[in-house]
Amino acid sequence: MPTIKNKKIISKTSLFKITELDIEFNNNVKRKYEVISGSGRGAVMVIPVQGKKLLFIKEYAAGIDKYTLSFPKGRIDKNEEILEAANRELQEEIGHKANKLSNIFTLDLAPGYIDHKTYIVLAEELNPSKLEGDEPEALEVVECKFSNLNNLICNPKNNIEARAIACVYLLQNHLNLKI
Repeated sequence: MPTIKNKKIISKTSLFKITELDIEFNNNVKRKYEVISGSGRGAVMVIPVQGKKLLFIKEYAAGIDKYTLSFPKGRIDKNEEILEAANRELQEEIGHKANKLSNIFTLDLAPGYIDHKTYIVLAEELNPSKLEGDEPEALEVVECKFSNLNNLICNPKNNIEARAIACVYLLQNHLNLKI
């Protein structure tokens, strides 16, 4: 394994910090890396399944200045467990809670320079339950039948977050579905 020789924070915001790492590899090659870290314990992305449908959300994505389809998601608050965070985000973003939650995968996003983890949670047996969230506007819930998922994802007019596409694949694998 390479050795981290030095580590220092070079920038910090309310959401992120950037750490510079001086790394020495086993062949004596030295490199500087910059790693983006979040301010929390990671995040959840929740795949809400209702019968033979998935419930997506459509929300504004400031990084690309467009509306995008995704799944309910958000950070894991201090003293909160992964499944608790998932159920809270479901209630805040789509107005449902799940009686059955399963943490099915952990995604590392761009691990070459981001240390953030997203825990992928499958939510089943949904019931209406609304909590106030922190979104600046109401989120649109977009239902999609399993049989139409490929069309939804492959339609170039739909802007779908990459993590949500990964979630569809993970769901397909988890449930042995042919989508």
